[in-house]
Amino acid sequence: MKFIFKYSLSLYLFLSSGFTQAQSAENTSVTSESDSIKPFKKEIYRASNPRTNDIIHSKLEVSFDWAKAQLKGKASLQIKPYFYATNTLYLNAKGMTINSVEVYENSPGMDSKQTVNTTKPPGTKGSKVLSASYVYENDSLKINLGKVFSSTQQYTVMIDYVAKPNELKAGGGSNAITDDKGLYFINPNGDNPYKMPQIWTQGETQASSAWFPTIDSPNEKTTQEIIMTVDQKYTTLSNGTLISSKPLAGGLRSDHWKLDQPHSPYLAMMAVGEFKKVTDAPWNGKEISYYVEKEYEPHAKAIFGDTKEMIEFYSKKLGVPYPWTKYSQIVVRDYVSGAMENTSATLHGDFMVYQTTRETIDGKKGNTVIAHELFHQWFGDLVTSESWSNLPLNESFATYGEYLWEEYKFGRDAADLHHWQSKQGYLSGQKEANLIRYNYEDKEDMFDRFSYNKGGQVLHMLRKAVGDEAFFASLKKYLETNSYKPAEIHHLRLAFEEVTGTDMNWFFNQWFLNKGRPNLKVTKLYDPKEKKVEITVEQLQDLKNVPLYTLPLEIDIYLENKKIRKHLVITEQKQSFSFAVESEPKLINFDAERQLLCDLDYAKTKEEYLFQYKNAPLFEDHMEALKKLETKLNEQDVYELFKNAAQNEKLHYLRNYAIGKLDKAPEDKNADLKVLYASIYTKDQNTTTRAKALGALNQKFAGDAEVMALNEKALTEQSYAICAEGLDAIIKSNPSLGLQKAKMFENENSKNLLFVIANFYANQGNDDQIGFFHLAIKRVSGFEIITFSNAYSKNAKRCVKTENVLMAGKDLEILAKGSNKYTKYATTKALKDLLTVWEEKENKLNKSMEVSKSSEKEFDDLNAQLKQATELKEKLTLMYNAVK
Repeated sequence: MKFIFKYSLSLYLFLSSGFTQAQSAENTSVTSESDSIKPFKKEIYRASNPRTNDIIHSKLEVSFDWAKAQLKGKASLQIKPYFYATNTLYLNAKGMTINSVEVYENSPGMDSKQTVNTTKPPGTKGSKVLSASYVYENDSLKINLGKVFSSTQQYTVMIDYVAKPNELKAGGGSNAITDDKGLYFINPNGDNPYKMPQIWTQGETQASSAWFPTIDSPNEKTTQEIIMTVDQKYTTLSNGTLISSKPLAGGLRSDHWKLDQPHSPYLAMMAVGEFKKVTDAPWNGKEISYYVEKEYEPHAKAIFGDTKEMIEFYSKKLGVPYPWTKYSQIVVRDYVSGAMENTSATLHGDFMVYQTTRETIDGKKGNTVIAHELFHQWFGDLVTSESWSNLPLNESFATYGEYLWEEYKFGRDAADLHHWQSKQGYLSGQKEANLIRYNYEDKEDMFDRFSYNKGGQVLHMLRKAVGDEAFFASLKKYLETNSYKPAEIHHLRLAFEEVTGTDMNWFFNQWFLNKGRPNLKVTKLYDPKEKKVEITVEQLQDLKNVPLYTLPLEIDIYLENKKIRKHLVITEQKQSFSFAVESEPKLINFDAERQLLCDLDYAKTKEEYLFQYKNAPLFEDHMEALKKLETKLNEQDVYELFKNAAQNEKLHYLRNYAIGKLDKAPEDKNADLKVLYASIYTKDQNTTTRAKALGALNQKFAGDAEVMALNEKALTEQSYAICAEGLDAIIKSNPSLGLQKAKMFENENSKNLLFVIANFYANQGNDDQIGFFHLAIKRVSGFEIITFSNAYSKNAKRCVKTENVLMAGKDLEILAKGSNKYTKYATTKALKDLLTVWEEKENKLNKSMEVSKSSEKEFDDLNAQLKQATELKEKLTLMYNAVK
């Protein structure tokens, strides 16, 4: 209601200003120009898309022209007017060729998912052909249905079309989703021998209409069938269940996928390629499967193996069982985002999740994104934000789903670490905006640190405000009430109000419907006579632009031998709270649950931070103390605290942090630190902490015989993080030995080792090492290509054998083709740098020839070298021109 009031007020001011300007025009003799009112600028309001027609069921029959990167499709859409009668249908259809459009009137008894049989003459049982017409322009298909339909009548639209995504205008997408052509043919002609040809789709936000005509809006819901005709060698994936797979003539196959539950068009997906399907143990009879490239087939369960446990956990925690018929995850190349929560079939970029089983020893890098996309199956897929203004109903929840998984699987410290890191992502920016935004410039702007990072923080505060039981009961109510429907922020608020019996506008208005955050100044004062402590809290944020917040929170008062917890509710701009105590507190821990998203000015002494580290229990208690004390490592008590943290912190992140900061300790501590680091390296159970300790030894004691022995031994470890640290140290200390050791690891499928070796060979390699890059190229993808191509070029520039230079040039050309704009720039530059070397060689040889007074034999040698350089330069030029 708040925005409606504001918008109505704006309309009133607009009308009033128009009246005033008219009066002024009539009285120019008495009104100066400076008194005139400036033209009113109407505020943007991004309303939900109107529902004129409703697609009940979508059936697509598609085949692919790989060479042209086109899709040939037939769409059969079962539709009814949403409420008001209409004779017109508008469909989104981007960059297509529309071959034909036919409209059929469904008979009254026709099932909503029964498709019209177009092989029979129009007017046969179940349908009646209508005299429809259409206009296709500006990516919109306007269809005159041939009659007026009421909301109780259904009709079928049949569209024969060709989708041409590569011919769409460039420039779409956002920071989160870098391209919006909807349908992607990756290496379709097999030009890149290092990349499997594949097709995949990306629908969010409004890109599904680049590969099938639809009402491409998040508040549309439709059941779906997709029938794909592909070569027998290909595996397919789509939403729902594969209900049939039939061989066809000519080595083709028809795969029929069906989703019987309604979802939004942007969640529709297809994928085609020589993927290997790995099936895991089912959940409640529902298939769990992973689609990966052949090389990762043995590692699929190591990458995705927590999926079943995640589904079970989320189903129980939410009180709403996983709703779809299966859950599949597929990994693709050249993906335009991180991952996408397509209904029952999540798609991941390879750079987000691919690891070998051995690499997972150092941690599963994909677990967070796997949890995020799975939580979307409830928040986003089952219940969908009705407009992009309400995107936090999808993304804030998926972000908080990450916290919930970390909390369940690894404990609160791990979850709080993840939460804290996400918070830093929000705090790092200067711009502020409402979480729920009806005034965005572009819908793609919604995919930002507000919808994700800030929204996750806000949901955590909401959980703390109402308590765990009420929080999850409210989420259950929200999901059950709005299943298979679009929703807006007020649906969520009403669910919380119904469960708790409490008006929640105070929370939703300040956090979801306003921008900014509190800026708090906290002071404390102890009165030894009265034995009272007073806490004063001031809200210093600009109240013209940011709300005066209501902030429920806890404080912990630490006395000599006990802790007292007090609940506060801050409601005023300046507010004091007084508490009787037995003695002067050792520490008053403000916001003891570390729940507040705010800027906090709360001064504490060194002694208080030392006490906080030793007595307050949470990750942020310890993180804050370490950060505040790290500048005092020259003081013995602080130094001892950091030593203790490096050895005994529960969370490896904090152990690693302490190890890193101990590097700044006074030099007279070096002997002690050497023993400390060696002990951690030997005894710690976490491989990344062991690698950090070994790195600290190499930083302070490079070349030390005992440390070098540890580096040699590190090369035998199963952890790639430890191996890479040991190898890097050997390379820096003894390059000739480093060459021998690097050779041992050239074929290891480890990104850690790959880039240690690549950097080494880039600076010191020659023809003998160029083969490493040629073989390693198939193991890099995404933004890794930027670093890799630069190293490859640097190594190639020192090569003298033409066949090696040409091999490098061809590889860089392959990498540049079909890559995104960032990797294309990097690989093209790397190729240009290589070309420049041989242009300079050609010029130098030309000059030598001009001034040469050498013997005929020497002249012939120069001439031969010049000819070779010129031929090589010309070949590199052709490669460069092909991609620049």
